[in-house]
Amino acid sequence: MELSVRNRNGDVVGSVDVSDRVWSAPSNDALLYQAVTAQLANRRQGTHETKTRGQVSYSTRKLRAQKHTGRARLGSRKSPTLVGGGVIFGPHQRSYRQRLPKKMRRQALRVALSDKVREERLTILDEFSLDAPKTKEVVDLVEALEIRGKTLLVTEGHDPTVVLSARGAERVDVTFADGLSVANAVSAANIVATRGAIERIESLWDDSRDVEEAE
Repeated sequence: MELSVRNRNGDVVGSVDVSDRVWSAPSNDALLYQAVTAQLANRRQGTHETKTRGQVSYSTRKLRAQKHTGRARLGSRKSPTLVGGGVIFGPHQRSYRQRLPKKMRRQALRVALSDKVREERLTILDEFSLDAPKTKEVVDLVEALEIRGKTLLVTEGHDPTVVLSARGAERVDVTFADGLSVANAVSAANIVATRGAIERIESLWDDSRDVEEAE
C-alpha cells in the first residue's frame, strides 16, 4: 500500500510504501472497545478509600436516652446518617487492572491505525523538527494540513522541543512511535506522523517481517 507524504505546507511531496499488515487490518470494533477499556482501567490508581462505621474513631457512648425524648432512637455517633459518621457502600482500595493478551493488544493497535487510513485521517509528514519550542509552528502545521478536531502528532523518538511547542496548541497532543497506544489513537480525530515514525511503527508492529527474517 502506498500513502502520500506531505510537507509542512500541506503539499504532496512524494509517497511511502507501507505494510498492509499494519495499515490495512480489517475493522474490529469489539477488539478496539476491549483494548481501550483495559488501557483506561489500567491507568486508574485505585487508591480511593472511605471509612465504614467500624473504622470511624468516636466514643461508643449512647448519644441520648432511648425513650421519652420524642426523637428517633440514636445509639452511636458512628452512624452513617450523622455528619462525620461512616460511609455506606463507599469506595475502597482495589485494583482495576485488566489483562489483555499480547496478540490482542498488538492487533488492536493495527486496527486503530488502519481505521484512520480508511477514514483518511492519517497524514504523513516528510519531517518535522524544531530548533526551539515555538507553539506557532505547530499551529501553522495544523492549519496548513486543514485538519479539524483533536490531533495526535507522532514523532520517531521523544522530542522535548516538539512536546513543549504543542503544549500551547489547542487540541494537539504529542507522542513518539514507541509510546503510541490504542487509547491515544482511537481518541484522536486525526493522526499526523513523520516518515520516521511510520517506519518505526512498522518495525514494532509488523509481525510478518519477523517471520520473513526467521525464514
